[in-house]
Amino acid sequence: MSAVSIIKGSIKLAGLLFRPTSHSTKLPGLVVIHPTGGVKEQTARTYAQKLSQQGYVAICYDASHQGESEGLPRYLEDPAARATDASAVVDYLQRLDYVDSNRIGVVGICAGGGYAVAAAKGDHRFKAVAVVGAVSMGHGVRLGRSGTDNPAEKVGVLDHVAQAVRAEADGGEAVTIPIVSPTLDENPTKDARDTYEYYLTPRAQHPNSPNKMLLRSMQLLMNFDPWHLADIYLTQPVLMIAGEKASTRWHTEMLFKVLDGKNKGLKKVILPHGGHIDLYDQEEYVNPAVNEIAGFFKQAI
Repeated sequence: MSAVSIIKGSIKLAGLLFRPTSHSTKLPGLVVIHPTGGVKEQTARTYAQKLSQQGYVAICYDASHQGESEGLPRYLEDPAARATDASAVVDYLQRLDYVDSNRIGVVGICAGGGYAVAAAKGDHRFKAVAVVGAVSMGHGVRLGRSGTDNPAEKVGVLDHVAQAVRAEADGGEAVTIPIVSPTLDENPTKDARDTYEYYLTPRAQHPNSPNKMLLRSMQLLMNFDPWHLADIYLTQPVLMIAGEKASTRWHTEMLFKVLDGKNKGLKKVILPHGGHIDLYDQEEYVNPAVNEIAGFFKQAI
């Protein structure tokens, strides 16, 4: 593993590069995208490291405005920037003399899955896409955690954000909101408990992942739809992996419905009994997911 600096316009993205220990030919490359609120040292690193052991040159990195990457304002979750981040990492990979620039794929975990789709729709240097527990942040904020909310009821959120941004423009302090609830309900669901434990306890807590996002991010997320036009522009093979019991599974099923019958390389894998966060760090779920991704990419790229 080596730390790398990736140039994206006027800023630098901080990444971790993993490569097989020995090889005699040019290798395929993978871009690994972390969840919202996460950083490269968490689940993205797990997947990048394991996939490198399967013969891929894999890079995980911190999104613009987050972690060790540059970009102002800090803690902004910008879907457009997230997609162009991934393309900047492709720029970096294709310049490496040991990477085959015609064999590059993208892997996204949780919200990283939504961003992987958004990136690959427009950047066909990605020859295949794999998403793990995919989440569309746009659908999540519009439709709620269960996917059943009425988007019209979220207009008030935008009004609240507008007030906060107006105050900030007048010299007020930028408002941030927690990404993961800092407290657990009395009877939390498995996914809620696991999310809390993953990000806010020693299970996977990281100092560069402070559990906050600029409130102004909601303006950007509310209008974001990574599935839009995926049935037309996402022609590359797509692998979708989700846990059977994951509360976020509806995002995967929504994407599958969009692509089913349109994408000739489409494959969906549901891991029995798995919850959403199980696919972040539990070996009994991560290892099968990695094997599925490695096998899929072997055929696709």
